[in-house]
Amino acid sequence: MSAPLLCFAPGSGLGHLTRALAVCLELRELGVEAEIATNSPFAQPLARLARVRVTHIANERWAEAAPRLLEERAPRAAVVDTFPHGLRGEWLRRPRAPLIHMARRLRLESYAPLAADGAAWRGFVLTLAIEPLAAEQEALLAPPVQALRGLIRLAPGRIGEAPPEALLRLLAEGASLVVHGGPREEVEQLVGCARAASPPPVAAVTPWRLDGVACFDYFPATNVLARARHIYTGAGYNSIADTLELRARHTALAFPRRFDDQAARLASLGAADRDATRDAAEAIAFAAGLSVSSSK
Repeated sequence: MSAPLLCFAPGSGLGHLTRALAVCLELRELGVEAEIATNSPFAQPLARLARVRVTHIANERWAEAAPRLLEERAPRAAVVDTFPHGLRGEWLRRPRAPLIHMARRLRLESYAPLAADGAAWRGFVLTLAIEPLAAEQEALLAPPVQALRGLIRLAPGRIGEAPPEALLRLLAEGASLVVHGGPREEVEQLVGCARAASPPPVAAVTPWRLDGVACFDYFPATNVLARARHIYTGAGYNSIADTLELRARHTALAFPRRFDDQAARLASLGAADRDATRDAAEAIAFAAGLSVSSSK
């Protein structure tokens, strides 16, 4: 039986997938089941951890297969994350199913080839702004628009995967923690920053293996952040959301990205300082015409 909501999380890493997972877990608490479609190689491991239905689509087939999956599943509505016309133009032709757009801050100059005529921003039953947007992007959005008063995150404990004992020992000894999925040179830069600013030891949650650094390929890192003396991350959406209550012990570096303006996100931190994952789930369910069973 198909779920009433289908969430598309394009991207080769964990960012979009983790955000979709956070929303789907909140929807489940509200009595609404959702399925995630992604091209991330981390799809099946996360599906097993969270017990959420995740369908993996091969990266090279995403543009054609994502709309086909939506047609086959025929949900009440579909959620598209960040890219209104899709990562590869998969929503240039609007599907029959209602679309809900989770709008994250975009570098419009990079996305413009797919959105030059402005049509990309129209035709949604809801545009949910999941962080403060640049004025130029806000001007493109077509009603109905709802600005989320906070950020979406996978809160500590939502997935109860036990951290490695060696990592817990280092944190108990007062280790600072680097959390970053790559590229490798960015992880090394964060480790260098940690070593320059904090006393040893330094540990890292990363898929990379670095000389002289205790590295752990552990998910979700949110389960251990509060144990760290200090936290060093990039300024991606999830990293900023994960450290909402830990700002005094968090250093974020803005790394260059094609679509994501991390420096601008750091500049607007004060405008998004609460966990709004439940708010996002409720707004999505309402826009899809689905009733919810409970609310915090």
